[in-house]
Amino acid sequence: MMPADPIAPIWLVLPLALIALVVQAGYLIALKELPKGVMPASRKRIRTASSWMSMFAIPLSAYGFGFATMDDPGLFTIVWMVVIGLITGILMLAGLDAVNTLRLHRKATQGLKAEFRQSLKLTKPIFEDEDE
Repeated sequence: MMPADPIAPIWLVLPLALIALVVQAGYLIALKELPKGVMPASRKRIRTASSWMSMFAIPLSAYGFGFATMDDPGLFTIVWMVVIGLITGILMLAGLDAVNTLRLHRKATQGLKAEFRQSLKLTKPIFEDEDE
């Protein structure tokens, strides 16, 4: 028979969850308060979405660790399936953020190359033929 106790004690889970929520909320507020142009809009949208998903995952995982027991296996299973789904979504957004960063890097590199080529066209050659 499975014990009816939760996975972790409530006195440990709740303070950790509260600290994580406060930190995550602070990050979300900081993202929102960023001036325009500091962070590309696509990156800001991706990180805002992952922050909101984390804000839902933290209390759900705290419930799963500190409150849910095997006395109600259906609820226990649903809570952990939702937590796993949210974490999977967060990881997918992290991958999307990495791909987006590569895209932004490529775009910036192409812009710098074009700017460099333009500056080369505008400058005089260093060694000019003096006979001409």
